[in-house]
Amino acid sequence: MLKYVIFLLVIVFSFNACSVTYPKNDITQSLEKLVKKECNQDSKAYLVGRTLYLDIELDGITSSDDKTVLQAIRKINFDLAVFAAVRVVLSSDSDIKYIVVTTYNFYKNIAFRVVHNIDDIKSCFYMRISRSDFSSRELLESEIEEPPLTAANMIEDRHDIADQEYVGRLIASQINMLLESDVNLVQIPRLQYVAVENETLIFSVSDIVDGTSIYLVRNILLEKTKDYSKKYNISFKGIKVIAFGGKPATID
Repeated sequence: MLKYVIFLLVIVFSFNACSVTYPKNDITQSLEKLVKKECNQDSKAYLVGRTLYLDIELDGITSSDDKTVLQAIRKINFDLAVFAAVRVVLSSDSDIKYIVVTTYNFYKNIAFRVVHNIDDIKSCFYMRISRSDFSSRELLESEIEEPPLTAANMIEDRHDIADQEYVGRLIASQINMLLESDVNLVQIPRLQYVAVENETLIFSVSDIVDGTSIYLVRNILLEKTKDYSKKYNISFKGIKVIAFGGKPATID
């Protein structure tokens, strides 16, 4: 998806850098029309503060295999939907900072979401950050990976994303992708961002974590928090991990 988005962004910047194609007062309606035109999909857009949400319901998903379903969601016009949202924001006079694109199917109770920071997209285009750095800033979330959530919970949670929250969710997303891709770490429970309280990042795990896993999770969390705090110039006083439901865990 990265190469596709960057290629199309070059076109957007080249032709729309100095024009306002989508006025901020009509941005949600404009995005819905563009998604219908480019993706042939009905959608619903919402603007909450500086965060633009785009929700697309997908029908006809029949597989019972989680990985197959997730791959299908990612392929069915998802790249075009993300690009449409970025295109509208970059060609408007709005001050939107985050775009959130979610595809879902309530019947199967599945949802897949990508969140982009508009500043990151601009920085990549103007070569202030590398493509690999931009890829490391991709925030992906799914109901499949986060079993305490439901598709409805994910869709209904629309709020203006704060900068500290974005970094916390990004850290959880990147660690989950790392755990999924490393055969030595695949058994470690996935993380879920909970909140930032008193400048402390709070995450949760849904399963019991043994001593070895705790050590690995702690080290990975510390490394990623340090890395992303530097990337976004945001500092945190500490990290806390709790068990799902609020029970204390042994990482603190």
